Amino acid sequence: MKDTIEIKPNVHWIGSVDPELRIFDDLFPTERGTSYNSYLIRGKDKIAVIDTVKEKRSEEFLAKVKSLVGKEKVDYIIVNHAEPDHSGSLAAMLEQYPAATVVSTQAAKTFLGNLVHREFPSQVVKDGDTIDLGGARLRFIMAPYLHWPDTMFTLLEEEGILFTCDAFGTHYSGDSLFNDELHDFTPDMHFYFDCIVRPFKDKVISAINKIRNERIVIICPSHGPVIRSDPGRYVAFYEEWAKPVAGPKKVAILYLSPHGNTEKMARAVARGAALPGIEVGIYHINHLSVSEIRDHLEEADALIFGTPTINRDIPKPMWDVLAYLSTVKLKTNIGAAFGSYGWSGEACKMVEDRLKGLNFKLPVPFVRAPFNPRAEVLKQCEELGKAIADELVVNA
Repeated sequence: MKDTIEIKPNVHWIGSVDPELRIFDDLFPTERGTSYNSYLIRGKDKIAVIDTVKEKRSEEFLAKVKSLVGKEKVDYIIVNHAEPDHSGSLAAMLEQYPAATVVSTQAAKTFLGNLVHREFPSQVVKDGDTIDLGGARLRFIMAPYLHWPDTMFTLLEEEGILFTCDAFGTHYSGDSLFNDELHDFTPDMHFYFDCIVRPFKDKVISAINKIRNERIVIICPSHGPVIRSDPGRYVAFYEEWAKPVAGPKKVAILYLSPHGNTEKMARAVARGAALPGIEVGIYHINHLSVSEIRDHLEEADALIFGTPTINRDIPKPMWDVLAYLSTVKLKTNIGAAFGSYGWSGEACKMVEDRLKGLNFKLPVPFVRAPFNPRAEVLKQCEELGKAIADELVVNA
């Protein structure tokens, strides 16, 4: 897709594709590459560009803008979200069109000041504000934390086209721009959701409630396919993925146990936590997928981590689990730690430090034991589990 693509009369895709990309932002695998989607809207009186592309693709991007604009000027550059994969070509755009007004939220304006390092014409918008291009009216819908605090949606009212930046996006580069000309990419969209949107599930629901009664014919995200067929289906996917999980209070015990000693402690913790009305899950982390681990972290009302100490540290598989805590929407801040160790035992305190850094409440200190835990240590583990369960009962 080297050329511009007409989405509707006077609405064009002017983005860039990167089918060879295999890891995004040094963080997320992209088996099918990605695209950086930008859009140009021509009204009777004015022209607007919605989002730009990654800086390294600015030359290709500007050529597409010029092919549509010619000697005319761009009046507005809409920044739905200031992250560099969407705003990276803003500076180059402003060099070519210095009179263009950059339209964004206040948060995005602040971020852009630290990205662009130059003065530019600016217009800060709020929920419901509009810009008329002449027969093409843009209305702005605040959607904070999808996935940065600066995010907004832009609705082209006459056509029912919703420009959503990262929301409803997918790291996917196919043979067509449009969803109805591609195979089912829902698993790729779900993975994308898990990577960047999942920590903000409540914000997803808030944003969907804002657009629920809008006439949406096409969804134009900033990565992946343009959704021109059955956009409501994809909104429903987001709502399903974001909805809270109801049920009894849950204690999740996630552990790693190379020699079986920490597992003995985990089972003792589980016995102690098994109070009436409390559901206890005990999980060896190496037997779970990343998605399953995230589900357990997210669904639990209390999280207890069991880890050995290896080379004076938490083993990497458990470090990974602790890192996932900041990638999900937790409903708890109650936690604890336990574990067996050999010739040193630093890991439990490290777990506690990580939890404290995330503002967890630790109702009971960690329990640790050298090598094979004795009966008295297993009793302490039962007491740890009961203390956590009691905390849930008290706060029910």
